[in-house]
Amino acid sequence: MERSVMSISLLVLACLVGLAAAQSGEPVSAHWFQFLAKEMDWDMNKANDVYCKRYDADKPYEWRSKYGWTNINSDLVGLTRDDACGKCIQVTNTANGAEATVRIVGPTGRGLELDEPVFDQLNSDGQSHGGDLVVNYKLVDCDPAPPAAGPGESNVQADYSKDYNPMENDWAYPSHALCAAKDGAKSLEWRKRYGWTGYCGKYKTSKPEDNCGKCLKVTNTDTKE
Repeated sequence: MERSVMSISLLVLACLVGLAAAQSGEPVSAHWFQFLAKEMDWDMNKANDVYCKRYDADKPYEWRSKYGWTNINSDLVGLTRDDACGKCIQVTNTANGAEATVRIVGPTGRGLELDEPVFDQLNSDGQSHGGDLVVNYKLVDCDPAPPAAGPGESNVQADYSKDYNPMENDWAYPSHALCAAKDGAKSLEWRKRYGWTGYCGKYKTSKPEDNCGKCLKVTNTDTKE
C-alpha cells in the first residue's frame, strides 16, 4: 500500500453552483441521437456524425468525455453553428425535473438532439412521447470555478485504495460504500465529476454520512501537485 503526506482542504460539492451568466429560452423539444460516444471511446472522428470534430477532435480525452453530447439549433443560443461548438448547456426535463449538462458537438434544425444515454437519463420516468422530451435549456460554463476552500489539515497521511474502482464499475457506488444510500442514485455526471476517497480525518462528524458528497482538495506536500 502506497502512502503519501498530503495537505487537504474541505470543499462542499453542493456549493458547486456558481455558473457564468447563462442564456436560456422557452421550452423546446429534445430528441435522442446515436452519437455512440461512449462506444467509440469519445473519439469524435469515429463517433456518428459529429460536426464539431473539425474543431474539437484533438481536445484531450478528459475534455471530450466530461459531458454527454448534443446537437442544438444554434439559433436557440444566439450563436453560429461553428461558434456553438464546445459550449455547454444545462438541460432540464420539464416533466420530472431531471437535469444534465451536455456539450454541443453540432447543429440540428430541430431543438436538441441528445446522445441516447443522456436522453435516457433525462427520461428516467419513461414518459417521453414518441421519443421526444420537452426541456428547458441554458448556456452554462463548462468549467465552473470551484468554491473557496474550507477548513483544512496539513501533513495528513493518504493511503492508496482499490475499494471503489469507480472507472472500472462505470462510477456505480459499491454496496459497501457508506455513501451509497445517500449519493448512489445521483446522476452519472455528478458521480464521475471527481475522483473518490474515504475520509476519517479531523472534520468527521457524529454522523459520518453528513460528509458524503463533500469534496477534498488534496495537495502532495512534496510535489505541490
